[in-house]
Amino acid sequence: MASHYISLGWYVRFVPPEMADVMDSFYADVIGLPRLWHSRIADGKVEDKDLYWAGETLVENHNCGGRDADIGPRESDPATARQVQFYRVSELDAIVAGLRAKGVTVLGPQSCLHGREAFVLDPMNMVFGLRQIDFASPFLQDQEAARRRRRGEAFNPGCKAMPAGWQELGWVRIRAADLGSLTAFYADSLGLPLIGQFGGMALFDLGDNTILELAPGGVVRPPPALQMSSVAAIIMRVGDALGLRASLKSAGVHFVHDLIPTPKGNLCYVADPEGNVMGFSDRFHPRVYLSPRPTELPPFSLEDAEAQRRWVESRSG
Repeated sequence: MASHYISLGWYVRFVPPEMADVMDSFYADVIGLPRLWHSRIADGKVEDKDLYWAGETLVENHNCGGRDADIGPRESDPATARQVQFYRVSELDAIVAGLRAKGVTVLGPQSCLHGREAFVLDPMNMVFGLRQIDFASPFLQDQEAARRRRRGEAFNPGCKAMPAGWQELGWVRIRAADLGSLTAFYADSLGLPLIGQFGGMALFDLGDNTILELAPGGVVRPPPALQMSSVAAIIMRVGDALGLRASLKSAGVHFVHDLIPTPKGNLCYVADPEGNVMGFSDRFHPRVYLSPRPTELPPFSLEDAEAQRRWVESRSG
């Protein structure tokens, strides 16, 4: 990974408040993603959030303050949805059959690069993907994920296990109107490591076996005034958010939200030239942020510590 980036940390969906409970029931009770945090604030002064374990050191975050996002028919079609998260699974056919038995709409399965995939339609009429990769995949991310699965090395912060046959969130696909230009932006302006171009897509390493896919078929949109006005965003864990912020400003990257100080670190959101939102956040070590007010601040997240440990190990190896 580039020096600033550790790994993908969070996949964020921006959910309208009136859809929050329906979406929570679907993802937690029907799909079976383990709940990490479920919050509803009656007076609306604090954003409601639903957090789900997404395997390894990853979290799917439904921020229930979403508004003004254009969720049209493009978002229910895998060929045009502007952003789709994919989960690594084994026994794809059995998982699809089980979801259909619960009344869930599943599209596919169909072939994909080095495997097969299917798409699940959620209550917001947006799709997410399930992908089973062949053992012959040449990508190091797929090989390492397969090794972990064989050896039963799945990390878990103490919540329920992932649904049977689900391993982790492994890919995020963004549709590009100008694939060449957007590829250059992610490689040169954001500094994400480019794996290469395969199957008509540009693939980037997001760390710890996760991959960003830029695929053709997108539509250029203006950057949103707020991150919550987009449909989704990836948030990268970084070693130094303030240092990366300065580098991106020097590169002329558009900032959607310049700086959000939090008890655990600093968070910023930027937009790419086609209006897609990406965040980056550092995470303070507990000895840094627990010392002033240990009774008022949340505990250090185990997944943050594990992600940092893996990053340090990969750099020293």
